[in-house]
Amino acid sequence: MDFDHAKAQTMHKMIPLDQITKRLSVRRLQGPVAQQMAQALQDAQVFRLTVTDATTARHLYDTLEVVAIVTIPANFDLEVESGEQAPILVQANNLNLDLTNDLRRAVPDAISVYYQQQTPDPMGVTVTEQDLRQQDVSIEQFSILPMISLLLLAHAVISSGIGIAREWEDQSIKELLLSPASRTAILLGKVLSGFIATDLLGLVLFALGYGLGWTRPRGIFLGTALTVIALMALFATSLGIAVGAAVRWVQTVTSLATTLSVWLFFLAGGISVLQFEPDWLKQIAAFDPLTYGTHALQMAVFYESSDLFARDLFVLVGATLLVLMGAWFAFQRRFAR
Repeated sequence: MDFDHAKAQTMHKMIPLDQITKRLSVRRLQGPVAQQMAQALQDAQVFRLTVTDATTARHLYDTLEVVAIVTIPANFDLEVESGEQAPILVQANNLNLDLTNDLRRAVPDAISVYYQQQTPDPMGVTVTEQDLRQQDVSIEQFSILPMISLLLLAHAVISSGIGIAREWEDQSIKELLLSPASRTAILLGKVLSGFIATDLLGLVLFALGYGLGWTRPRGIFLGTALTVIALMALFATSLGIAVGAAVRWVQTVTSLATTLSVWLFFLAGGISVLQFEPDWLKQIAAFDPLTYGTHALQMAVFYESSDLFARDLFVLVGATLLVLMGAWFAFQRRFAR
């Protein structure tokens, strides 16, 4: 069917994926059926409706501010009332398959919502949704906890590793060896100082998310979240000291610590949902302590749940102890020389 775009009633849609805001711009709809369809698009809960014209729609589309233009033709009411096919034109910017597939699912869903609003319902089929979680979590909210994990890890591994390596490089570590403090006390002191700095960073980031309304656990789960942040800070600090003591060169430690932090972050799933990732990545993520720290944070902050918390806690504590042992052996080896 040919469309008269000059007379068409035009709508624009933006899919809420990859941190893109939902948006659907609608030109003034004259017919009641067209208005019902626009309302169905709104009720589908994947669109935000605003009024605009066809020229603005094209501009938004060309500048990638919307993913698609959905056009309801001017004779839409007449075609529906006469029982004819009433096509809705979808002009999609298939920027990537994720956005395109979401668009292909969302528009038919909106049409189904429209039919369900009719009396009697010509489809005779309804969908009853039963949510597992008590609340919906936006992509911005879901992304902030993995980002906190990444910043904690990168800060602790890089700063602690460089600090230790610099002492070996400029031989200032010899001054510590002349002090009455034991080697174990020296190591624990460095771990403690790095832990305090990293944990404070985590608290600041968490407070920022709290202020924005993204990370607001209640009751006991606030303590759970703070405990997990502290354990992640301790693990990351111990890892940085182990790397610094083993390598000893600032430039090498900087490169290695940065690469290690990024790889641990992405191997834990990054900002995506790990369960939806390929099996090979999930198998690798099972050996990444960051996986368990991020999971425990998400359960406490978003869902007020202690699901698998004992497992997450056990892995974080165990990984921290293993890394501390590695740091201690690296210290002993260097001191012996």
